Amino acid sequence: MTYQGKTTRNVIVALAATLLLAASALAQDTEIVLHTFTGGKDGAAGGNQLAIDSAGNLYGTTWDGGNQSAACGAYFGYPQYAGCGVVFELSPTEGGTWKETVLHTFTGGRDGALPVGGVVLDSAGNLYGTTWFGGDSKPANCNLQGFVPGCGVVYKLTPTAHGPWKETVLHVFKGGSDGAYPYAGVILDSIGNVYGTAMAGGYMFTCNTGGGGCGVAFELTPTLSGEWDETVLYDFTGGTTGNQVLGRLTFDSQGNLYGVTKEGGDTSASCFGPGYPGCGLVYELTPTPSGPWTETVLHAFTGGADGANSTFGVTLDADGNVYGSTASGGDLKSYSCRQQFIPGCGVVFELTQTQGTWNEQVLYTFTGGGDGIEADSPVTLDTYGNLYGTFWSGGGSGNGGVYKLTPTGQGPWTESELYAFAGNVAGGEPQGTLLIDSSGNLYGMTFYGGNRTECGGNGCGVVFELQP
Repeated sequence: MTYQGKTTRNVIVALAATLLLAASALAQDTEIVLHTFTGGKDGAAGGNQLAIDSAGNLYGTTWDGGNQSAACGAYFGYPQYAGCGVVFELSPTEGGTWKETVLHTFTGGRDGALPVGGVVLDSAGNLYGTTWFGGDSKPANCNLQGFVPGCGVVYKLTPTAHGPWKETVLHVFKGGSDGAYPYAGVILDSIGNVYGTAMAGGYMFTCNTGGGGCGVAFELTPTLSGEWDETVLYDFTGGTTGNQVLGRLTFDSQGNLYGVTKEGGDTSASCFGPGYPGCGLVYELTPTPSGPWTETVLHAFTGGADGANSTFGVTLDADGNVYGSTASGGDLKSYSCRQQFIPGCGVVFELTQTQGTWNEQVLYTFTGGGDGIEADSPVTLDTYGNLYGTFWSGGGSGNGGVYKLTPTGQGPWTESELYAFAGNVAGGEPQGTLLIDSSGNLYGMTFYGGNRTECGGNGCGVVFELQP
């Protein structure tokens, strides 16, 4: 009787878990639009990362909008966007709505242009970020036809008593050994030093990044004079070391840094055609007693079932396991998702270390159906070990959505679509890292949607909250 009772109880638990997974796959979260961008002074096209303070205020950036006399968006084939981007704050009001305050409007000059990578907060309430372009317009490497002049900047925003915050440019990239085009934003250590990546620049001029060099990882350190010194931690040389350093950096508990490159790695594979070897890689940078840091390649993507072209960075859990996603590869039969020169709709992966060797496990392979296309966003980890991310297009509506991956104990994880964007007032094409609060609510931004009469009839994007 005892054995039968135990067996029955196990069956009931297994059935309950199955029903719970099925219910979560069918249920959709509730979306609340916190702000709809107009394409004017308030900005247009949300950036890649939000930050939240202890009072629940949200901070972020937009690619475009802001200064209507500047036409940075037109450089990238978006003539409907005027402006070079803004940094904004969203604050909840007593009436249940949210109020936007523009903290800084970029001009496209020395202060920068296109703050794609979002912002981070320090303990004093200051904001830090990067602009993809702008800064010093003189370096020839960064004056490419059809692009905003300048190699990009790292900036700091400090609150003022009234009005816009004060911007301090911490570093202006020159496009040489110091790097060029910092796409991904920055992170901070416990004493206020700033770390980031630049997708081009460095000493090697052998990579096709449109600025010379294969990219760098850098650190900015404040000095007693108030200036900030840049140290190049690692200079990527292409080939097996990686190329196009687009992803945001992540610290582990030991002070090592982790990130991704979009190209390079396994030089026998080619995801971008002749002259562009490799399908990208995941790397670890370890400090040395003096001089540049040491790179360890944790995984080089082959463009097969393991995925290809990871762009935005990785996430670590408390045990040091590494999680991320790729834009392509995976199911090679999914030619409808073909990216560059290889098929596949991308994967979500985990890297674990055993006796010094890193092994990849594919947690989920996207098929291009209702589960989404181009799910190459950073993944967000909750306290229960579930992963969350966004996919740019596809899904139930074809306008992108938000997914959740739930561990199953062994093998591939279970995917559920938490929300499908309709491309209308609710937004469309979500991108970047999802922010999760203590109540399990998710926050993010979309590239278009909202008021469809603005930004060329596509809408200028929204900031959204998803409630379970």
